Amino acid sequence: MTQIVPAFTDLNSVTFQLITACNLSCDYCFQDACNVSASPEGEKQNIVDPRETAETVIKFLQLSKGKLGVVVFSGGEPLLVPVEWYEIFFLIVDQYLEGSGKTLEYSVQTNISILTPAIINLFNKHNVHFSVHYDGDLDDPKLLSKKRRDNIVTLSQNGFPVTVLVVGTVESLRALPSTIEFFNKHGIRFYRVNFVSSEGRGHQVSQIPPKLRAETEFEAAFLASQFDFNTRDNVVLNKFHFYYNNVIRNNAYNPEPRPQMCRAGIFSAYIGADGLVYPCSFFTGITGPIAKAKDLPSCLESGAKAIELCETPNSYYDETCRNCTALPICGEYCALSPVTDTNFMGSFCTAQVTLRTLMDMNVELTELIAKRFIAHKLAYPADIPRSCGTLTKKG
Repeated sequence: MTQIVPAFTDLNSVTFQLITACNLSCDYCFQDACNVSASPEGEKQNIVDPRETAETVIKFLQLSKGKLGVVVFSGGEPLLVPVEWYEIFFLIVDQYLEGSGKTLEYSVQTNISILTPAIINLFNKHNVHFSVHYDGDLDDPKLLSKKRRDNIVTLSQNGFPVTVLVVGTVESLRALPSTIEFFNKHGIRFYRVNFVSSEGRGHQVSQIPPKLRAETEFEAAFLASQFDFNTRDNVVLNKFHFYYNNVIRNNAYNPEPRPQMCRAGIFSAYIGADGLVYPCSFFTGITGPIAKAKDLPSCLESGAKAIELCETPNSYYDETCRNCTALPICGEYCALSPVTDTNFMGSFCTAQVTLRTLMDMNVELTELIAKRFIAHKLAYPADIPRSCGTLTKKG
C-alpha cells in the first residue's frame, strides 16, 4: 500500500476536543472515565484556547482545495465550556470567512444535559447543528434523563437541526421503541444506535445480548417504515436494502470482507485537547497522531503510517467474516477495531448473524420494509444524513 502523507487539502470535517471534563460519568463512554469525569470541586477545568482553535480552523480553511464543510465541537462535554469561549471563536472565524468568501457549518457533540439561553441564542445565530448523545427514554437521575429529554424538546422548539446517537446499552435498547416515538413527535429525523460494549468503550460495560440487539434493530426498521421514514436509523435500514438486493434478488455482490474506506486523516481529522491531530477520535491510542496543530501544515514522520492503519486489512476479520451468514448485509469492517477485547465485536457480530436469521424468518415483512425504504430513497434522494447529520429535511 502506498503511504499517503496527510496534506489537509481534502478535509470536509474537523472535530475539536475543547475540554476533557464531563458532568456525567457514563461507564460506556469511548473515552476512559478518568479522562472525562468532572474536575474535582475547586479545581480549574482545562479548556483549550478559543483563539488557538480558531487559528487552527483558519489554517485548515487555507489549506483546503474545496469546502471544509463542518467544524465539530466535542469533549468531554463541550457545553461545560463558557459561552464567552464560543463568542471569541466565532468572532475570529467570522472575520476570516467574511474576507475569504468561504463558508462553514458547525456541529456540537453533547449529552444535552446543559442548555442555556445564551447558548441557544449564539448557536441559533451560527446555525449550529446538535449531535446529541442520548440514553433514550429512561428515567435515571444519574444520567439526568429528564433534563436531557426536556432540552431535546427545547432544541426542537427553537428550530435547531438535531440528530441523535442512542447508546446501545441493555436499558437503552429495551426503551428504543418509546425513544423512537419521542423522536418522531419532536421532529428528530435521524438517529443512530451505537455499539457500546461491542466496541469495548470504556471497557466497563458487560456484553450486550446479541438477540436483544438484533430484535431491536428489526423493530427499529419496522417503526421507521410505519413513520414513513421520517424518523430512522439509516445504517439499520441499509441492512434491509442489502438483504433485498443480495439475498431476495440474489444480486451479485462482493463476497470478500474488507475494511471501510473511511479516509480518516484525509477527509476528516480530530484535534485533541493536547493539540495533537489524529485521523480518528475513537482510536487515538492505536493510530497515534499525524501532526501537531501548532505546526500545521507540517506532519509528523508517523503521520502516513497512522492514516494507513485506518484502511489496512485486518486478518482476523478477513478470516472470521468470510464465512459469516451476515456478510450479505454487512461486508465491511473498521480496520482499527481491536479483536483482543472479548466484549469488543463479539456481541455485535453475533447480533448481525441473529438479525440475518430474523430476516430469513420474516422474509415477507423484511421485503416490504426494504421496498418501501428503496422507494423513499428514490423519491427523496437528498433525504440523507450528512456528516454529523447536518441535512435533516427532505429534498
